Amino acid sequence: MIYRFRVILDAHEDVFRDIEIEAVANLEDLHNTITQAFGFAGQEMASFYVSNDLWQQGEEIALFEMSEVPGSIRIMSETPIKDVT
Repeated sequence: MIYRFRVILDAHEDVFRDIEIEAVANLEDLHNTITQAFGFAGQEMASFYVSNDLWQQGEEIALFEMSEVPGSIRIMSETPIKDVT
């Protein structure tokens, strides 16, 4: 299965990219695809957040472990896209 995402930058103009990625890929793969699509350096701090239908921010899924308590936060490289869709 392939997922299609529309990624929109919060900018003065409408800037977006349509991303297609396999369901078996992880969130780090998606992050890297997004940074490449927009021409970012790829060294930016990043997190994904689970949200509800009202776009209320929920659980954070971080690029790398930043928590004081190891294992208390989900990591992109360990989280398949299919587990959060």
